[in-house]
Amino acid sequence: MTVIANPILRGMYPDPSICRVDGTYYLVTSTFEYLPGLPIHASTDLENWQLVGHAIVDQFDYTTVGDSRGMFAPTIRHHDGLFYIACTQMGAGEASGNFYVTATDAAGPWSAPVLLPDARGIDPSITFSDGRAWWVGCREVVDPTFDGETEVWLRELDLDRGQLVGPETVIWTRTQYRAVWAEGPHIVERDGWFYLVTAEGGTSFEHSVMVARARDLAGPYLPCPRNPVLTHRHLGSGVEVQNVGHADLFEGDHGEWWLVALATRPIDGHHVLGRETHLARVTWEDGWPVVNAGLGRLDAPVARPGEWGGVPSIGDFLTVRGVADFAEQIGGEVVLTSTGEAFGSQRPVAALLRRLTSTECTVSITLDDIEATAGLVLRQSDDAHARLELEPDSSALRVTLVSRVGEQSTRATAALPRGAVTLTATVSPRGIDWAANAAPLGSTPLSDLSSETAGGFVGTTFGPYVSGPTGATARFTAWSQLDRS
Repeated sequence: MTVIANPILRGMYPDPSICRVDGTYYLVTSTFEYLPGLPIHASTDLENWQLVGHAIVDQFDYTTVGDSRGMFAPTIRHHDGLFYIACTQMGAGEASGNFYVTATDAAGPWSAPVLLPDARGIDPSITFSDGRAWWVGCREVVDPTFDGETEVWLRELDLDRGQLVGPETVIWTRTQYRAVWAEGPHIVERDGWFYLVTAEGGTSFEHSVMVARARDLAGPYLPCPRNPVLTHRHLGSGVEVQNVGHADLFEGDHGEWWLVALATRPIDGHHVLGRETHLARVTWEDGWPVVNAGLGRLDAPVARPGEWGGVPSIGDFLTVRGVADFAEQIGGEVVLTSTGEAFGSQRPVAALLRRLTSTECTVSITLDDIEATAGLVLRQSDDAHARLELEPDSSALRVTLVSRVGEQSTRATAALPRGAVTLTATVSPRGIDWAANAAPLGSTPLSDLSSETAGGFVGTTFGPYVSGPTGATARFTAWSQLDRS
């Protein structure tokens, strides 16, 4: 029996969507301003997940993409031998808007984007029925009666021409009176019914999962009498898992049903890891889904301490607004070459980042041969991050602890001898303790890296970076992360 060890994907893996092909489950999540975009994880048992590829590598120009823009809310489906991912690109100039990509293998390569300029709104989905493809999207109402009033719409997609065709139908607005942001729509078929799964309440504390059904794909859709089928908002602000919503419903190998959804694990009202992917069992009563029958909420998080180290492949890292052409792997080391951009400049900076997966962990890097400003950063956004920064001079290295929240920045400085330097950040609910070569350099509040402080939709990432004059380098020789919970 599948053991649910939530979250099944830890750290910034929001807006999950899933499909099953020949006994393997494929799950995709949002990445916003980070590249490579739209990671695809695979599993044969829903317990163990492996990253197999990314749908977006270099198909878009990210240089103008702002914080928490970029790739919004993908949907993955499989039809007639092809994988399809529908998504929204925000902030990429003329390429912004809704699109889809295809691949014969979920690991890639994925196609060039097929842009759909007629598809207004966000959070698109593709559904297939009777040999035809349909595009499902959500958007704000043109003349809303309240802020955040949205609607879900449907239109046929001609796959041969890559165009929307035929009439457009609005199939849903909201379940509850004046409910905001009916978004993340997915349609699945079961026993002659079409089930529409949407989120409501916005992707924060009021988030929820709603379900409606219809005999015809175009409706009319009737709401589940037990809506919301999943939420944690009624559990109060002290519950350990919050902001539950944006779900996808799917059938397992043996006729069982499941739901993936995003949720957060806050500390004192602040979440820093981002929105993570969770899994729940689904049973059916009177033709309606029941999530975790007898519990009515997501299973509690399971502690999974772990450790890894060394220097992973460059392909295992995230970058901000650009591909990792500033990094070169030479044996067991990585050389970072400055792009000429300072950290926080809202331009592509030479930084290799990974998702923070625990608020009880220690992360460290070792840098050597430092020709330019370099260091270790914990990033929530350009305007909300903390970093230990090394600057070389003739005989020493100046190390500075920088904490930036909005327009405010604080600094503390010390000196170190030239040579290899290990920079460490020890993360706990009490805050982040920083050290260089084991010498303490100060602390910063953990809440500074939360979405509640910084805004936006992403979680915290961390890793080495180099800035300063274009072409200056630093060598990254060791890396480790120890999760204590």
